[in-house]
Amino acid sequence: MRRLLTLPMIAIASAALTACASSPVREIATPAEPLTYTPRAHSAPYPTYAPPLVEVPDLPFREPLQLTPKDRACLVAVMYYEAHGEGEKGMEAVGHVVLNRLHERPEGTTVCDVVYEKKQFGWTRRISRKKVAIGKTPAWKSAAQLADRLIAGYSEDKTRGATAFYSVFEFRDGPPEWVENDEKAVQIGNHVFVAP
Repeated sequence: MRRLLTLPMIAIASAALTACASSPVREIATPAEPLTYTPRAHSAPYPTYAPPLVEVPDLPFREPLQLTPKDRACLVAVMYYEAHGEGEKGMEAVGHVVLNRLHERPEGTTVCDVVYEKKQFGWTRRISRKKVAIGKTPAWKSAAQLADRLIAGYSEDKTRGATAFYSVFEFRDGPPEWVENDEKAVQIGNHVFVAP
């Protein structure tokens, strides 16, 4: 298909050709030395924008446990009754003792089985296994939160694998007879934790 040129189009093209023909010819200068690139202070080879940092969660110290609600209640109860006066570190340490014992027991043993073993924890003589429940005071809530960290695997065992502990108030003259090796003992608050 042919395109027809109109008179105004021809006039514009003719004027452009006349202007180009009448302009003087310029010579392009060649540099005496080869060109080099010198970056200026403000130019940067990499982007100056940095994306926001992503907060990485702490890595767990061990695999999470699969506990029933009843076993969780037993863990919270032993942490509370044995160490609620010792603060978070003391309650956490007691929880580790229970979990360390659990790992030494045959498969199928539950947290409640460990907590309610005979002559282990004095408070279990007052509160039966069927009636163990979690209270609503701040100390109970703290024990529950710490127990959840232990269950999820996000709590470091500062007891060095202890499976037993005793109170320094109860044994002021030295460790009890059942302690075979107190070189591995760790004192946290008023409790001394003993590893096997």
